[in-house]
Amino acid sequence: MSLRKKFIYFAALLMDMSTSSTTLGVTAFATRLGASSSAIGAMASVYRLLYVIFCQIFGKLSDRIGRKRINQIACLSFSLLYMLIPFCRGLKQLAILFPLTGVILSAVWPAMEAWVGEHGDRRTLLKRVRTFNLSWTAGLLIGYFSSGYIHNLHVFAPLYLASAGSFCAAIALTIQPSPEVGIAERQEDASPQPDAADPKLVAKYLYIGWVAVFTSYLTLGIMRYIFQKLLYDMGMEPSVFGWMMVCQTGAQFLMFFVLGATERWHFKFAPLVVFQILSSLGFVAVWLTNSLELWVFGLVLIGLNTGMTYFSSIYYSLCRETGLGNKAGWHETIIHSGVLSSTIIGGLLADHVGLKAPYIFCAAAMIIGLPVQLFILRRRSL
Repeated sequence: MSLRKKFIYFAALLMDMSTSSTTLGVTAFATRLGASSSAIGAMASVYRLLYVIFCQIFGKLSDRIGRKRINQIACLSFSLLYMLIPFCRGLKQLAILFPLTGVILSAVWPAMEAWVGEHGDRRTLLKRVRTFNLSWTAGLLIGYFSSGYIHNLHVFAPLYLASAGSFCAAIALTIQPSPEVGIAERQEDASPQPDAADPKLVAKYLYIGWVAVFTSYLTLGIMRYIFQKLLYDMGMEPSVFGWMMVCQTGAQFLMFFVLGATERWHFKFAPLVVFQILSSLGFVAVWLTNSLELWVFGLVLIGLNTGMTYFSSIYYSLCRETGLGNKAGWHETIIHSGVLSSTIIGGLLADHVGLKAPYIFCAAAMIIGLPVQLFILRRRSL
C-alpha cells in the first residue's frame, strides 16, 4: 500500500482524538456558563440522537456522491464549529451549536468506513479494517489523556485542539486518493481473487454482528457514563475512573490487533458467544464486589468483548462490494442507539433501584442477546 493510501488512517486517528478531547472541553465550558448536570446530559443526548438519525442519511449519500467530498466537508465543518464554540456568551448558544457535532460526525464515520472497505480487494480487507480500528482507538486514548493536561493550560484549549485536529484530518483526506482509484486498481489486478463467501452466510453474520454490537455498546455506555457516579459515591478519585477506562480501551485495542492477524474467527459463532459470556461475567464482578482488582479484571473482559463485536460488525458490513455506505451507516446507527439507550436506562436504574442495578442489567442484556443471535444463525432465509 502506498503512503498516500495510509492517510485515511491518520485522519481517523485525528478525528477521534478531536472528538474525545471535546468531551472535557465542552463539559467544562458549559459548567462555566451555569449549566446543570441535567442540562449537559440533555445536550449530549440530543447530539447522539442527531448522530443516530443522520448516519443512515449520510451513509447512503456517500454511496451516491462519493466518500471523499463528504469527509472533507464534514471535517472542515467540525473544525469551524469548534473554533466558534468558545465565542458562545450564553448557554442557549452552546446548546444550539454543540449538538451539531452529531450531524457532522454522522457524515464522517460511515463514509470513512465505507472508504476503507473500497481501498483494496477482499484479500487485504482484514488488514485495512484492523489498521482503521487501531487508528481510531489510538486517537481516542490520546484525546482523553491530552485533554486533561491541555485543559489546565486554558479552558478553551481542548476545543482549539479539536479544531486543529479536524482541520489536519481534512488535509490528510485531501492527500488520500479517492475511492475510485482503489476500485480501478482492483479491476486492473489480474491476480486470482479468493472465492467470496456465500451471500446468505454473510447476511446472517452481518445481522448477528449487529445484534452483538448493539448489546455490547448498550452495556458499554453504562460503564462510560454511569460507572463514574458509582466511583464518586464510593469516595474514589476521578483518576481511578480514567485508569479503568484505559484498561477497557486497552483490552479493546489488543483484541483489534489479534483479530486483524487471523481469519480463524470469520463466520464462526463460537468466538462471539464466548466473549459475550465473558463480558457478562465482567459485569457480574462489578455488581457483586467492591474490589478494584476484580473491577479491573471485569473491565478487561468487557473491553475484549467490545473489540470482538465491533470488529465483527464492521468487517461483515464491509466484506461485500455494494452498498458499503448504507451498511456502515447501519453499523454506526446501531452502536450509538445502544449508547443512547444505555444513558437513559442506566440513569433510571441507578436512581430508582440502586447504584449497582445497572450492572446486573448489563450482565442480563449480554445473555439475552445470545438467543436472538442463535435464532438468526439457524434461520434458513433472511
